[in-house]
Amino acid sequence: MLESLWWQGVRNLEEQTLALGPGINRLIGPNGAGKTSVLEAVHILAAGRSFRTQQLRRVLRTGGESLWVGGEVRDGRGGAHRLGVVWDGTRRSRLDGRWMEGHATVAEWLPVRTLHAGSFELLTGGPEERRRLLDWGCFHSIPGYRENWQRWKRAHDQRNAALRTGDRAAAREFERPWVEFGVAISEARARYVEAWEGGTAEAAERFGFGDRLGDLGLRVRMGWDRDRSLGEALERSRGSDEERGFAQVGPQRADIDLRLAGRAAAEASRGEQKRVVTALVGGQARMLERECGRAPVVLLDDVVSELDREAVEGLMAGLRESGWQILVTAVEDAVPGLVGADAGELFHVKHGRVTPANPA
Repeated sequence: MLESLWWQGVRNLEEQTLALGPGINRLIGPNGAGKTSVLEAVHILAAGRSFRTQQLRRVLRTGGESLWVGGEVRDGRGGAHRLGVVWDGTRRSRLDGRWMEGHATVAEWLPVRTLHAGSFELLTGGPEERRRLLDWGCFHSIPGYRENWQRWKRAHDQRNAALRTGDRAAAREFERPWVEFGVAISEARARYVEAWEGGTAEAAERFGFGDRLGDLGLRVRMGWDRDRSLGEALERSRGSDEERGFAQVGPQRADIDLRLAGRAAAEASRGEQKRVVTALVGGQARMLERECGRAPVVLLDDVVSELDREAVEGLMAGLRESGWQILVTAVEDAVPGLVGADAGELFHVKHGRVTPANPA
């Protein structure tokens, strides 16, 4: 659980520390007030990047030169950890007062799943975001995945660098670890997707639209011909790799094949696609809790305007029952499915300032 959040230099937000509740947290205010920027700050703390842009410099407050995001999380055993991210031309991450190499160690303590307008392009866009979603699940749920992925990525980058310079001998030196760790992460991805299919169906049922997605199927596309091993695929592709200067096959080309009633989910109606994406994200959150005993933080950016009322009500009802920590933004105070005692904590956002409706 994210107990407190602090930011400085983030878009139009004033510097502030915010105490969050354990269940539903509603951020209400007009468009442009800064609601999404609060969720963006949480995402930066959790993932080391924004869900709105690939470049953290674009998140800087106008005229600013650096941004800071910090927070305190409490794990399932009651332990507290202080997380932090700073960007001043280079991103650096902190855990309990120490600078970390990379962000992965920080990310372990704050698993976050996000639904925003761009999320609903998941099925119709390129494979990169689907692969990122898949890797997030494997990272948090499969022991050793992060280390194997990092070793494969290092070999992949080094091999590509050698290919670009035409050093074929050097490129071949990296093929053994490239294959070894590529096989390891690809097998882990396949296991995860098999379990994810069930988790997605479970989430759809909990959100009230299981009957609409009862025939949803997930399958991983490895990134090479399934009839061959990765080593065999590399052998066949080596000449083309050397000619073009980069790997043509491998885990970097993996994707997820999603189907409804045997047809590509990208061909489904817009409403069905949004339900599929919602269930995919909810399924990952449920799997994380069940398999790792760690509840995720769920960020919902203006889903009220993205989903129809029935879907929003079902989603909110399912999330309330889950007991997860939720941050949801909306223009209006009334969010379908959240009323009375079930509505959770309320925060008003105006001109970059967040004000609790009932300050302690």
